[in-house]
Amino acid sequence: MCRAGTVDKETKLSFDKTCLGKPNPWLKLGQEVPYILRSDDQQIRRYNELVRNKEKEVISSSIAEPFIGNPDTARLVLLSLNPGHSEKDTEWHKKEDFKRAMFANLQHEPQPYPFYPLNPQFNGNGAGEWWRPRTLELQRESGLKPETFAERLLVIEWFPYHTMRSPVRSRSICGTTGRICESQRYSFQLAKDMSQKRGVLVVGMRSRRLWAEADGDLGRIPYLNNPQCGYVSRGNTDPTLFRQMITVLSA
Repeated sequence: MCRAGTVDKETKLSFDKTCLGKPNPWLKLGQEVPYILRSDDQQIRRYNELVRNKEKEVISSSIAEPFIGNPDTARLVLLSLNPGHSEKDTEWHKKEDFKRAMFANLQHEPQPYPFYPLNPQFNGNGAGEWWRPRTLELQRESGLKPETFAERLLVIEWFPYHTMRSPVRSRSICGTTGRICESQRYSFQLAKDMSQKRGVLVVGMRSRRLWAEADGDLGRIPYLNNPQCGYVSRGNTDPTLFRQMITVLSA
């Protein structure tokens, strides 16, 4: 069974400053390198010191992407692990228009393409080249215009910072908290709140165990058949689930 939200909220949730009362820490992210929240700084320094594989270190020159999309307009929410790293990120995260879109997203400010990697104005960006083929079948089957699709899709990452390869999640890193850094609390709360919002369907892309540790209900939502490939397609989901995703996007 796919969980499409159980709490009926008559008024639109407002995520501009808080996530149902929890302050949005990303309002405090500085506009210059390193792109690490002050509240996360000590934990990320420790993480990078403990990690032996350089490809798993946090890349502080890339702007964090704990979530992409507008929680107020999203109808399909995908739970993932963390933003990867493309060689193009080094260039694109310095472009003023793209950077403005990224910070508007972090601050939950409205913009024409809330899921900004798919904005045709930014064709060629690394995130878009990753997300476009993985959501292509969803967009095509839903019949939505690109800008509408970008309004109705939200991705939430378990870990907000960029790494070349999946971050280390061992007990020596996460301890007993199940987190690498403090800001993850906000992402976990955002995912939980979205799962309780009427008319929203939450689907896991990968890392079921980690999301379940963050909140038990998030371990019981449907997940992709093969989390390694990341394609949100008919072939990588239960047929009923794919139809539900199309339905909720198109409603």
